Amino acid sequence: MSAMRYFPATEEENNGLSAHEDGNCITFVIQDGVGGLEVLKDGDWVPAEPVDGSIIVNIGDVIQVLSNKKLKSPMHRVVRKQPVHRHSFAFFFNIHGDKWIEPLPEFTTKIGESPRYRGFVFNEYMQMRMRAKIHPPSRPEDVVHNNITHYAI
Repeated sequence: MSAMRYFPATEEENNGLSAHEDGNCITFVIQDGVGGLEVLKDGDWVPAEPVDGSIIVNIGDVIQVLSNKKLKSPMHRVVRKQPVHRHSFAFFFNIHGDKWIEPLPEFTTKIGESPRYRGFVFNEYMQMRMRAKIHPPSRPEDVVHNNITHYAI
């Protein structure tokens, strides 16, 4: 199990959105020509440059668990580029809070692999994420307990 690293926003990134992984199923993002969305790849922040008419599709933690980590929820952030205003539209596709989430048999038993996550009720996971935002851990190494790795086997 790998620990999630904490990446605080720098001064020039204020009013952006700090590094995180989405807790939902899928996020669709349309961003203007300014951009600002960045994805962490091999320890470096890579800009998701806006392409006219494109939609960014971001996989969330639910899909990561259902796919037994075959599909990964990427660490990303939004950087606000002063003094330019950034505009984007995001649609978050989610499931009902009372649903049970666990790796699907198509990604485990049917192909002879062990589950990488224990099952959980989606709403309990979202409540845990919300508590982490309201009462963030005091040490960066404790962040691992406030995301999907909490359910890793």
